[in-house]
Amino acid sequence: MNKSIIVLLQVVIVLLMTSSITAAQESKPRHAPDALPGVEAEMLKSEYWIGLHEDADTVIMTPEEIETFNNNVRNKKSERISYEGPLRNPILPLDLPDRLPGDTLRVWLKSNIDKLFNPDDMWGSRDFYDGRNAIYNDAMKQTLADAMNVSGIPGVITRRFGIVVNHTDVRQYPTHVPGYSDTKTELDRFQITDLCIGNPVAILHRSADGDFLYVESPIARGWIDACDIAIADRGTIRELAETRKFLMATGDKVPIYGDPSFEHFARYFYLSATIPLIGNDSAGYTVNMPYRKQDGSLGTVYGYVKPDADVHIGHLPYTKRSVITQMFKLLNTPYGWHGQDNKRDCVGTLRVVFRCCGLVTGRHMRDASAHRVEFDGSLGAQEKMAAVAKIEPVITAASGPGHIVLYLGKARNGMLYFMHQGGWGYKDEDGTHLIVNRVSINPVNHVWYSIDKPNVFTTMRN
Repeated sequence: MNKSIIVLLQVVIVLLMTSSITAAQESKPRHAPDALPGVEAEMLKSEYWIGLHEDADTVIMTPEEIETFNNNVRNKKSERISYEGPLRNPILPLDLPDRLPGDTLRVWLKSNIDKLFNPDDMWGSRDFYDGRNAIYNDAMKQTLADAMNVSGIPGVITRRFGIVVNHTDVRQYPTHVPGYSDTKTELDRFQITDLCIGNPVAILHRSADGDFLYVESPIARGWIDACDIAIADRGTIRELAETRKFLMATGDKVPIYGDPSFEHFARYFYLSATIPLIGNDSAGYTVNMPYRKQDGSLGTVYGYVKPDADVHIGHLPYTKRSVITQMFKLLNTPYGWHGQDNKRDCVGTLRVVFRCCGLVTGRHMRDASAHRVEFDGSLGAQEKMAAVAKIEPVITAASGPGHIVLYLGKARNGMLYFMHQGGWGYKDEDGTHLIVNRVSINPVNHVWYSIDKPNVFTTMRN
């Protein structure tokens, strides 16, 4: 072969390799910008959105009206869900009857065992992957089923009561090992939700090894690490969990210390979590911190919170200022499926924001209020935006299949905006995949979450 032709071929091969490498590099996912397209820098500040509302400090519901709202949420007709665990309606565990038929629990647990061996499709996957990215085989699944100790359920269950002493997870099965839907996204299908310190629970059962307790919590049934629950009688738990004198975390997470000099860290309590307040002065706050004794029973000890900590005595007033302020404290916080890894997903983010004002919205906020506007998909984008512009902003959650957002409202530029926790990204004009995976803001004409996605707008008021 002619030497010049060989050289030419070599050049062509190098150019092809270089272009392939460049294309591969360019196709790699990248971080989305702090301000997504269509979001101006000033919009990343809570003051911008508060300033749009002359009624920012108007009380939307009084504490008495909020209690009525919460009771309505708890008493709404429940819909069937595909597996046992998440509760359609929130409950009051301390108001449950003393006893439960054992057969009821057997049905719940056997339903989940069936879902373990015959899982529903999730984004094209019917497998579970453990922390090594290995698929659960039938032997591994049977180990989980055996750990649920169904044969140990008595004919009649006498409920015991406890309180959550550490921020914890509610699990579908008695294990900390994940059950990811695939090897890329790390969405743990065994994760039901998370629970803040101070949540009361009714205890129904224990795992075969005693490491997990099956409980009824305010928003879910499931397995909780026994180390995170302290047990006492119903009255004692009620006195702690329902005290009207409490300190609430209004920051993403607030440290509690074991000494008044703040040298020995004890634990965190997370946004909207409450803990009984003993007193406060210029030196800080003293709280009554529950803990689990070695025998599993409840103990309490003084805890100490710094005077400049992001906390509030009692709930915040339910105003647009409060909702916007709390939501923006979570701006850029990372995504966590169902509370996985002490993070929050879409509904978890909104749930704790509204809970700072005392509202109980449950896991399915679209059903929380009768003030709902539903769209059937017949409107075009411009028509739908015109209709949505008439809906009350800031206190409205907009939901569609698999996602829910806060409807922020109209900005000074005339565009409507959403703010939400989203566990995915989008492709820019060049086709580059940009990862968001955090609480962010976007105009409703942006592909990350556009106006055509939500079909129910629920305003949180009576």
